[in-house]
Amino acid sequence: RDDALDCLDRLLALSPALGHAWSLRGSLLKEAGRMEDAAAAFEKALAHGADPELNRYYLAGLRGGITPAAPPRHYVENLFDGYAGQFDAHLQALNYQVPAVLAQGLPAGRRFEAALDLGCGTGQCAPLLQPWVAALDGVDVSSNMLAQAETLKLYRSLVQEDLADHLATTGRRYGLVVAADVFIYVGALDAVFAGVARVLQPQGVFCFSVEQASEGHDLQLQPSLRYAHSEGYLRALAQQHGLEVTQVRRGTVREDQRLAIPGLFVWLVSPA
Repeated sequence: RDDALDCLDRLLALSPALGHAWSLRGSLLKEAGRMEDAAAAFEKALAHGADPELNRYYLAGLRGGITPAAPPRHYVENLFDGYAGQFDAHLQALNYQVPAVLAQGLPAGRRFEAALDLGCGTGQCAPLLQPWVAALDGVDVSSNMLAQAETLKLYRSLVQEDLADHLATTGRRYGLVVAADVFIYVGALDAVFAGVARVLQPQGVFCFSVEQASEGHDLQLQPSLRYAHSEGYLRALAQQHGLEVTQVRRGTVREDQRLAIPGLFVWLVSPA
């Protein structure tokens, strides 16, 4: 990282109007924990014509202010396309248990004809859902993550599409919809809840995890560039879309630099 920063500093000393270089410098500084320097670099990137949506998103995470409703789609897609090859190994190192916790909260003895794995990634949920589902579909924005999921041979279908768009247009209906550690890269969840309410069969189950927002925030973009949500926000959305909250558990969603990340695990049910 230090060598890369040195190279960028030399480049920017010669060509200070390179917006993309300022943006890259900001990302490296953020990774190094130099948040104020990173924010200043992103401001320089904006001033010199770098991607406005992306750099404003970076700045919102570092400086607060108005929270973007969603991350730039190309940011999420590129992040996970680049991450797919080492994703599973990395999650093991983070003590990641979200799919297991969500599966443990499903109603004992019930079997669903079809389930939808939102933001399925490499397919971490698929083996754990097998006892509950006859058929499992997955949707994700990352083609490389979907390619990894395909190798499991546990999905009936896999679709590359925005989650809310897919929920709004698919003709299929489901008894179970799962979103494990996904909404941290979605942001505002109004459209997702509306779509889930649309595709859930009567008495269908919707279970998911989120990172827990700080006191006083409903929707929060953190310096990690991951979104966090409050329990009150989630309960209000459930009520708005006719879904009953059956369980909310607090727990660790994963570790980040050996620190436990607090989260919420939520199970909802659609009307009979």
